[in-house]
Amino acid sequence: MFKRKTTNEERQAAEIARLTASRRAIADAYEVERQRIERDLHDGTQQYLVAASIKLGEASLDLTGEAAQLVASAKKDLDAGLAALRTTVHGIHPQVLKDHGLVAALSDVASSYGPHVSVFAPHPLPSLSPSVLAAGYFFGTEALTNAAKHAPGAPVTVLVTSDADLHISVVDEGPGGAAVVPGQGLAGMAQRLEAFGGALTLSSPPGGPTRVACSIPLLLDRGASGLGGVR
Repeated sequence: MFKRKTTNEERQAAEIARLTASRRAIADAYEVERQRIERDLHDGTQQYLVAASIKLGEASLDLTGEAAQLVASAKKDLDAGLAALRTTVHGIHPQVLKDHGLVAALSDVASSYGPHVSVFAPHPLPSLSPSVLAAGYFFGTEALTNAAKHAPGAPVTVLVTSDADLHISVVDEGPGGAAVVPGQGLAGMAQRLEAFGGALTLSSPPGGPTRVACSIPLLLDRGASGLGGVR
């Protein structure tokens, strides 16, 4: 019995599959490390700061005069540091993103800006790898922050779709005139997307609207669909 020779197309397909799996593993490993840092900060550092704040509060009950003022000031600074740490922890990997997926996480962020911000996902997204999930989330949150800064109160629409790539489009009805300036927000956003093989596009004519969008490869296996019923 003769063994059938592998065709060039089959060899190329196998190599593409290997490279796709390798790239996905590297990107996901980065995100897993980010989540580990978040857990360490939440379960370790944050708990020590909470305990220290409680002890300072108890100590202040037995003090008077200058000593009481000094302890109260120290507790105030510690509580401010704790609040900043909580903000950092949330920014590293918010719980809603892990529990409910990208659309729910972006909707949660949008609601904090007001009813003029809407999020739409006309079709279910596939199950997203940790790296794609995080990249899409941080793009969306930064784009919403930019819209709030440069077009406060203007209607904003976020559209989330997928095919072989994850696509997120953020459109605001502000005055327009946005540009990608080296060293500033949109340029940094574009560089982070490029690290995942993604790309940023910007349209912002004078008078608006401004549309900033991204595409992030899902790094699907050959034949896998970019549509799904998960998150």
